[in-house]
Amino acid sequence: MRHDRLVLTLLWREFSAGLRSMRRRDLAWIVAGGGALLAYAIADIVVALHAAAATLRQAQVLWMAGLPAVLLCLGGFAGSAVARLCLSRAFAPFLKAFPLSLFERRRMAAVAASALGVPIAFIVAVAAGLGCFVIAKPLASVWGVGAAMLFGTGFGAAAGLRLRSARDLIHSGNTEPAGDRGGRKPSLGAFDRSTPAWLSSWAWDLPAGRVRLSWRLMGAAMLLGLVAVVAASISFVRHDAVPAAMAGLAGGVLVFMLSARFHPLGSPVLRTAPLGFVRAWLRLARLPLQLSLAFFLLPAGAALAAEPSAWAMPIASGFWLLALNGAYAVFAAYFMSAPFVAALSFLSAIAYTSYESLEYGRTVLIGFAALVLFLWHRAQRRYRHG
Repeated sequence: MRHDRLVLTLLWREFSAGLRSMRRRDLAWIVAGGGALLAYAIADIVVALHAAAATLRQAQVLWMAGLPAVLLCLGGFAGSAVARLCLSRAFAPFLKAFPLSLFERRRMAAVAASALGVPIAFIVAVAAGLGCFVIAKPLASVWGVGAAMLFGTGFGAAAGLRLRSARDLIHSGNTEPAGDRGGRKPSLGAFDRSTPAWLSSWAWDLPAGRVRLSWRLMGAAMLLGLVAVVAASISFVRHDAVPAAMAGLAGGVLVFMLSARFHPLGSPVLRTAPLGFVRAWLRLARLPLQLSLAFFLLPAGAALAAEPSAWAMPIASGFWLLALNGAYAVFAAYFMSAPFVAALSFLSAIAYTSYESLEYGRTVLIGFAALVLFLWHRAQRRYRHG
């Protein structure tokens, strides 16, 4: 019996159940408000493209190297994220009762990833074709098809690598010894034992605070460390605090986004416990915030040493780091089981706010703060009432 469409069916059921669980008023606000903001953003993009049409048409490096590289990278990120989503459903714990082999689970995830990748590639093709049409680029439809092909290449390569490297999570989890091997102390024992204990380990799917080393974890740590060292070196050479401070801010926010997971807020086990939303939210944000600040300290210290007179720059970057981490923690709590959607929504809101602030000034930040407060209120209600 073939189960190729099982993962795709599960994803559709989850999506439809999420829509049915929302109140019609909230759904109307999301559709109407989101549609209006999207239309306004598209209008701004069209105006900007019209203004820079001549320059964009003559930028051969952009069309021959820049745009293909961006499309390949976007396709790779999207393919990795979609494949990870499909694998999480293919290896869901409630599917242990099914006699499915590792090959069958990978095939189910591959079918679902392919089905999700086709409409995404179509959207990329339409967006690229319309962009070329707006700036009067010859052969706009051909460029749109080429954009979809480049995006699909990156998508397929990243999704294929992730699917091929997937382990049999069903059987490997049953064969791991439950005891403490060698009497080793938990790696996060000093940071994750405060009440409620092991909450961050639960969010990260770690066995009682024991960090699992992987090539992805070590690669990310080496890359972030290299960025911090390069930014600090640039600040020392130029005697300018800006490069290191900005690298510390951007890297600290990125570390927080990569490490923050708030899906335990949706667990009935946590919601039925005598634990308030604020305390659970702060407890889940505690360890990612510590990691974010630990990364920030090296570039910030380099910025202060490179230009002591500009001491306000690293301090302001620290305050902005706390503010942005808190804002993303609210987004992640609202989209508790979808960190990719939370990150995409947060970055889109930041980009849109930054763009509008160039025209209307800092008063646009009031709208962003109102959005954060609204998401906080909705996440708190969902935690209390399910």
